[in-house]
Amino acid sequence: MLLVFVLAGAACARDDRNRAEQTPARIRIGYTPTASAAQQALETRFRQGVSADSMSALHQPLTARPHPAGSPGTQDIVRYLQQTLAGYGLEVQTHEYQVLLAQPRTIAVTLTAPERRTLSVDEPAIPEDPTSSHPELGGGYVAYSASGTAEGPVVYVNYGLPADYAELARLGVSLKGKIALARYGRSHRAVKTHTAEQAGARALILYSDPGDDGETKGPAWPKGYWRGEHMLQRGNAKYSWYWHGDPLTPGVGATRNALRMDEATAPTLPKIPVVVMSWGEAQHLMAALGGPTAPQRFRGGLRTPYRVGPGPAVVRVDVEMEQGLRPIYDIVASIRGASTPERSILFGTHHDAWTFGGVDPGTGTTALLEVARGLGQLAKSGWKPARTISFAFWDAEEFGLVGSTESFAFWDAEEFGLVGSTEYAEALRAQLQEQLIMYVNIDMYMKGRFDPGGVPSLAAFVADVAKDVPDGDATVYDRWKASEAARQQVTDVSAFVPDLEALGSGADFVPFQDHLAVPTLAIEFIGDNGYGYGTYHTNYDSRAYVEQIADPGFAQGVLMAQVLGTLALRMSEADVLPFRFSHYAAKLLDAVDAASGWSRDAGMTMDAVPLRARAEAVRDASVALEAAIDAALAGGGVPDTVRAALNDRLSRMEQTLADDAGAADTKWYRHVFYGWNIYSLYDGQPFPGLAEAFRVKDTARVTHELGRIERALDRMHRELLAAHQPLASPPR
Repeated sequence: MLLVFVLAGAACARDDRNRAEQTPARIRIGYTPTASAAQQALETRFRQGVSADSMSALHQPLTARPHPAGSPGTQDIVRYLQQTLAGYGLEVQTHEYQVLLAQPRTIAVTLTAPERRTLSVDEPAIPEDPTSSHPELGGGYVAYSASGTAEGPVVYVNYGLPADYAELARLGVSLKGKIALARYGRSHRAVKTHTAEQAGARALILYSDPGDDGETKGPAWPKGYWRGEHMLQRGNAKYSWYWHGDPLTPGVGATRNALRMDEATAPTLPKIPVVVMSWGEAQHLMAALGGPTAPQRFRGGLRTPYRVGPGPAVVRVDVEMEQGLRPIYDIVASIRGASTPERSILFGTHHDAWTFGGVDPGTGTTALLEVARGLGQLAKSGWKPARTISFAFWDAEEFGLVGSTESFAFWDAEEFGLVGSTEYAEALRAQLQEQLIMYVNIDMYMKGRFDPGGVPSLAAFVADVAKDVPDGDATVYDRWKASEAARQQVTDVSAFVPDLEALGSGADFVPFQDHLAVPTLAIEFIGDNGYGYGTYHTNYDSRAYVEQIADPGFAQGVLMAQVLGTLALRMSEADVLPFRFSHYAAKLLDAVDAASGWSRDAGMTMDAVPLRARAEAVRDASVALEAAIDAALAGGGVPDTVRAALNDRLSRMEQTLADDAGAADTKWYRHVFYGWNIYSLYDGQPFPGLAEAFRVKDTARVTHELGRIERALDRMHRELLAAHQPLASPPR
């Protein structure tokens, strides 16, 4: 196997070198012609050093032991990261926070009628997955579930969303005093929990239906990609639409002496017990249900007829959680910049996992370690980045969603707590908003298509990088363009330009984009079935699954690391930071059109003229600024007396679109243009405050949100003009 890895790495290096020699000279965004040629050589050198053999070795210790946040296994991971990164020559810092974490003392689900049956919340060991018998593995649970005992008739609520409850009401079925049975998919488990709680349910049981991610889709692990009969999905149910991170310290870092709210009054914590089980166990509940036949859209792949109840199935749910403050550890390692060390690019992933984290987050963690290794080697040979490059490994992400509607249609997706990254962002908010040029998140990858997301100003930058990273006989850009054109059923592929997905929620980019409002990216490669791989949050998310299904030979990992390292080098070394706000303006204009539709759907009026005029002003100023920058770079460069201030304005432009004047219960989400609608399948929601105001038909709130947006666009327009002015009349 080692020989295969070595030969694959050598072949990849030859392909990269040959392609670099054959590709005509191309001026990269943000570079002078001379600097662009030198940059190409540097990036090629980095990519040639990325090794599948190295990535396999890095992945092994990350998946040797279960390591949920706060566990002994996490201590092993923290030490491994500290020692490995220091060995690469990086400056390593460890940030400790005290946060509210939860783990189960007792989880029990019992069918008490029409017959008595104990329902399992465990996952059996299987011989094909050697680590599935590890003694530290436990049963399934939902973090932050309320403790308590609840008993009542069962009602099947489909995906457990408001439209499903409305359908049940039409059938004359109430959840008051009942136990809700919901299948995973279409939204996060916290949304399902909150909806059940609001409907009067005493408890919620969650299961993964085989019609969504199991045997009706294809072979289940260990024979294939999908979720098996006895595999359940762990997670948490924190109501993170109020704020992300620690439930008790909104807006401030959860340091030892931080002021904490009373746990009993924290709005992010559920008030009813929540449990998870496999579809093999849930099938016993469904088979015992009576009442009306389930509507067609409620039916999945269970081997029994679907009925909604209530009863005659009666269930008793017993949950006793141990919840308290525990330390978590963020590891941040840096290569200090040579000319502008006080400005930085930050790459982040998380290191905690529900179990082994073979894919989530083991693949993402491995890729980031490989980039750190490669850049560390360059630094040891004498190279230093112009700007500081840092790598963060966050804790407690799982204790808390990027992608397209297709990706999340039947999946719960990434996690909801993002505790470590949020506490870091809150604790260092002023420093990060001054110094951070870009945050790039990497949660995981699988063999499959390129799926980047991020703010519109970075779309051209990502495309520029992707055009330089070889992928077999093409480039990452070529394959990205082809896959997106096919997914969108584009007929004229030659004129098609792929775009970044809008980021909503679900991974550690949220505190950086939505709270700090710094330029943000999320980089992934995903399989044909989106993010819905079968062992997600199970005892079987293991090294074996990665070796056999997710990334045999770590070939996809090599490509992932090459993309990430090229992004790091390109942004660090740019003469002028490669932001393009004309594309942002186009997205703003699209959002104005969408908002007009929301107003009509709500039966309300909205004067779109002021918003449109402001978005057009942003577009015109952006086009003029970009033309001036490109002309200056083509002519030899931006004057030294102008460049530093220009780059600072460009990197902080995103912050003009954020403020602290949002709705009282959601003001942690400061970004006016980008956010998250909890019913939007985790896609980015343009004008999130305005969208919610129309949803609840609150005229005063609509007026308030329109004012916020108009002021933000005015700020952006002024900053664009200020950035352009020195270029229009540069000092002599």
